[in-house]
Order: sequence, then structure tokens, then C-alpha cells
Amino acid sequence: MQTKTVGVVIPIYNVEKYLKECLDSVINQSYANLEIILVNDGSTDENSLSIAKEYILKDKRITLFDKKNGGLSSARNVGIEYFSGEYKLKNKTQTIKENSLIEFNLEDNNPCEIYTVYKSYKAFSNEKDLINFTYPNIDYIIFLDSDDYWELNCIEECIPRMEGVDVLWFDFKFLYEAKRKNNKSQMFYFGYNEEKIITSVEWLERAKERGLFYFWFAWQGMINFTFLKNIKLKFIKGVFAEDCHFGVLLFALSKNIYVFPKQFYTYRIRELSLMNFTHKKWVIHPNSYLKKIDVFKNSNMTRSYHETTSWMQIALEFIKFTNSKHRLSNEVKQHFLPVVCNKALILKNFDQDPLCLKKYTKDLKIYIQNQPLGAVDRVKQYFRFRVIKQISKDKGIKKILLPFKIVCLTFYYYKDNIKYRNKFGEKILDKKIPLEYYKDYQKAIEIIKRLKQIICRI
Repeated sequence: MQTKTVGVVIPIYNVEKYLKECLDSVINQSYANLEIILVNDGSTDENSLSIAKEYILKDKRITLFDKKNGGLSSARNVGIEYFSGEYKLKNKTQTIKENSLIEFNLEDNNPCEIYTVYKSYKAFSNEKDLINFTYPNIDYIIFLDSDDYWELNCIEECIPRMEGVDVLWFDFKFLYEAKRKNNKSQMFYFGYNEEKIITSVEWLERAKERGLFYFWFAWQGMINFTFLKNIKLKFIKGVFAEDCHFGVLLFALSKNIYVFPKQFYTYRIRELSLMNFTHKKWVIHPNSYLKKIDVFKNSNMTRSYHETTSWMQIALEFIKFTNSKHRLSNEVKQHFLPVVCNKALILKNFDQDPLCLKKYTKDLKIYIQNQPLGAVDRVKQYFRFRVIKQISKDKGIKKILLPFKIVCLTFYYYKDNIKYRNKFGEKILDKKIPLEYYKDYQKAIEIIKRLKQIICRI
């Protein structure tokens, strides 16, 4: 018996190449009791919206929200808010016609600037149903990015394991469009390889034991929807790494978490995705929600500002949580907050601040003052630092020996690396601590910046 209803939320933005594969993996799930929400977040390509409408006519379980571009967080929040009953819909379509879409508008509350809500004619028996149409009651909620896809038994495997837990966390596999990288999932780094139920305390202790200072969660599992409503957690709008804030607080506020180390999700890394960004120009579309920060003449500077201000907003939300009386507030403050604050403090280096967040940098320094030193020493061990130091030191006739010295540096550098690998192997516990963990991270960033300038001159 499929008695539990699962709400599926799929944000859509310029994914015409991948959307059908994604939606096929949803409508063909072996577990059928789904309420599927598609949120078109102002797509500017030719076909994303039309493909979404095509699938509405195929499957009456689908509801489509077409909205102004607001970013991934905004699109996901539409699903949460709709299932929470925060939207009141009024039918724009007055009569039901075969093979047609029924249109609704939002009354009153419309913070995400939703243009139109679409539903298949198949979902309604008569015109009275149009007037009475409202949100469905769901038991669980799950997110899926529209360029990714599920295994067809994903939901069926999750449902029975949701009994008595707040969150189910499953694993995923990578699908590379461009050059393959050696990325690992969080499940790998946490070292879970068997099904088990853990508490939020056990999750945080494992993160501390393994030196894991970042955690993210959005589409990596299923959430009890009553629990999500009770904790009043949503995604921070307009930020990068929104799943870091959402994931840490979701797990910290959970009582029981089901760890399910099976790969039910395929995570596609596209050539132009943020995760795969190299030195390609970062272009902001005129209709993008990011246009308000596009005040820098350099596109990489705009991207850097976006990332830095995102960490600032995440830091401010973490601080709110750490000021609460929750049992894990102090642990989150000590473990997750310092690295986020250090990333956010880079904001002080920007001359322009269109989001007016720079004023908060003075409030963050207190959260890193007890961190150890070590970032500068780490940078000085970088191979490029050693080489540039040698180049800068050798003057005049000494430059004749420079090639030989660089060869020696290379030999000793790789010898040290081999010694390290032989000592530690692939043990995750010996994964290097990120530079932003250290108190002197800002000084290390300045050294790296100067190194890049020297390399450019060379």
C-alpha cells in the first residue's frame, strides 16, 4: 500500500538538454504516490518551459510554477511554501478543455513573483474543482535538480526507512560532462558504508573526528515534512552554497537520521556549472537575480563577490542558530562557524559592496580568534611558493644555476609527497584541514594573491 505521499520539488533553469531525462526518472518511479512540483525559475533557453508543460499534460501529478528568476533557493522555497499552504490559488481558466493546461494565479502572498501556476486538465473533473483547487497534504519532501536524475526505485526504497526518523540521507554518483575529476561524495568522507540510524550528536561528532568542516544537504535524501515545517527552515535566497546552511541546520535540528549509503541519485557536473568553473567568463543574463551585483568590470570579480557575500549570509544565519539555546548550538559555533566566517571576511577586500554586507565583517572576527595558526605556514610549503621564492632570490650570475635548483626543488617536493602518501595512504582522517580553518587565513590569502601577481609578471 502506497499510503504515504511524497512531495517532489524540481527547480528548472535552462536545462532543455537534460530535463526530459530528469522528469522521466520521476514519473516512472516504482512508487507512484507523488505530488510533483516543477518550478521554472525564469529560464531563458528555448525549450525548458515548453518541456515542463509537455510533461504536465502527460502526468496529472505535476504542478508547474512559472516565476521570475530568483535563484535555486527561491525555486526550492516555492515548493516548501506551496506544500505548507502559504499560497492561495485562484483559477484563471474558467472551462476545462481536453489536452489543455489549466492556469491559476496567486492571490495576496507572492514573494517569489510567480507569474502563473499550471495544472493538467486531467486533474479536474469539473469546473467546480477549479475553484476548490488547493495544495495537497504530503508526508515527506524531496528535492531533485533538473539536470540530474534518480534510479527508478529511489522513492520506493526510501519510504519504509522514513519511519521514526526526521531525515533520510542517501548517497549519489557523479556524471561528468567535461574532464573527469576525482570527486568523492560526503558519504565517502564520513565513512558510512552500512545502513544505520544516527542522532544529530553522532553526526556532528563524526564530522569533528574526520575534520569535515563543511556539510551540505538538499537533494541528498528525504525529509519528514512535518518536521521541516516545525523547525521553520528554508533556503537562504540568492546565495551560493545554499545547501551548506540548509544541511548543517537541518541535521543539527534533527533527532534521528537514517544513513542509507546507496547511490540512488546521479549528480551531473556540467562544463559550465559552478562546481566545474575554471577560468571561463562568468556571464550574468540581464534577467538574472544576480544582475543587482553586476557592478564590477571583471566577471570573475563579480563571481567572487557573489560567493563571498553568500558565505557572509550563511555565517549570519549560523550565528543566529548559535545564539539559540539548542543543544548543538555551541558545537556548530565551534566546528562549522569559523571556516564560514573566514570565507566571509574576504568581503572586506572589495571596494564596492552593492548588497551592503561589508558592515558585518567586524562582527565575525570574534568567531575565529580562538582558531590555531597554520595557514601561512601551509602556503609557504606550496611548490609554487618555493619556486617563486627561489626565482626572486637568485640575481645576476646566480640565475645560471636556477634550472638546476628548480629541478632539485621538484625532486624534494615529490619525495615529501610520496613519503606522506606512504605514511597515510587513503585514510580520510588524514585529509588536510582547509586553509580557512586557521586564524591566519586572511594573511595566507594575501600571500596567494601576491604569488599570482608574480606568476603573471613572469
